[in-house]
Amino acid sequence: MHAKLKKGLVSALCFAWASSAFSAVELKLGHFGSEEHPSHIAAMQFAKNVEARTNGDVKVELYPNNALGSPPEVLEQVIFGVIDMSLSGQDQLAKHVPLFDTVSIPFSLENAAHADRVLDGPFKAWAAPELEKIGLVYLSSWDWGFRQLTNSVKPILSPDDVKGLKIRTPPAMTYQAAMQAIGANVQTISFSELVMAMRQGVVDGQENPIGVIYNLKLYESQKYISIINYLYSSMVHVVSADAWNRLTPAQQVIVQEESDAARLLMRELLRAEEQKQIADMRANGIQIDEPDLAPFQAMMGPAYDQIKKKVGAANFDKWMEMTQSVK
Repeated sequence: MHAKLKKGLVSALCFAWASSAFSAVELKLGHFGSEEHPSHIAAMQFAKNVEARTNGDVKVELYPNNALGSPPEVLEQVIFGVIDMSLSGQDQLAKHVPLFDTVSIPFSLENAAHADRVLDGPFKAWAAPELEKIGLVYLSSWDWGFRQLTNSVKPILSPDDVKGLKIRTPPAMTYQAAMQAIGANVQTISFSELVMAMRQGVVDGQENPIGVIYNLKLYESQKYISIINYLYSSMVHVVSADAWNRLTPAQQVIVQEESDAARLLMRELLRAEEQKQIADMRANGIQIDEPDLAPFQAMMGPAYDQIKKKVGAANFDKWMEMTQSVK
């Protein structure tokens, strides 16, 4: 081969390699689910498929189980563009975009299918522009589950059974307002101390999705579980605007499509697991009741008043109209 031609070919190959290396994008995704939780399994599918479909030009590094910091810290770092993506709880997003607190208005979502239709449709269209204002792109809503009530004292079949019980909740206003409305003595204990608090009887009970109750083995000290579906909680897949803008339009389409696919997988896995977990706990002697929800919902007036003040009457009314129109 002619020396000049050979030199030109080598230069062209080096330029092509350098251009490819330069165009490769690495994205960090942090979340609070454990490595065994459906959220991480779905996140692994997301990362694998994004890399495959972009021919390695976009790679997603996963950091489960709060490896990059607490949920509030991770979300703030995504807003600042230090971390690229997160699966953040709706209560964490609500601290920056208050309308996310509407998702946790007690008893406003009837079941999982109803929640899916609302969050995937009109809610996303409503919330996405608000997230853009703080530098976030709203990809999709993943599941965390309806929250149930457990305690170590007695079966809870009506709001009267809750009165006076010391119930732990997260430091989220909507959760606390709902528990107070049915007569609970609400206590705030950090999630990291929850298991020990249950074992030591610091409080009588707590509320969480079935998966959390099962995986943390809270049933070892909480022999009574009431399926009240009082509040729905989700993980929201968001990406910083800085990271999003580093992607080509074609790559953005792939990332969006794979987020949607992972969302569906996570929901399927989580809900199938819940049914198995309920059956397993019942087989191990745990009393799991499914009381009439109407008396609980009828007592939500004071909670609704608090939430309306927090999120604004217009946002409260818009959410309630949305959930009632989407069936």
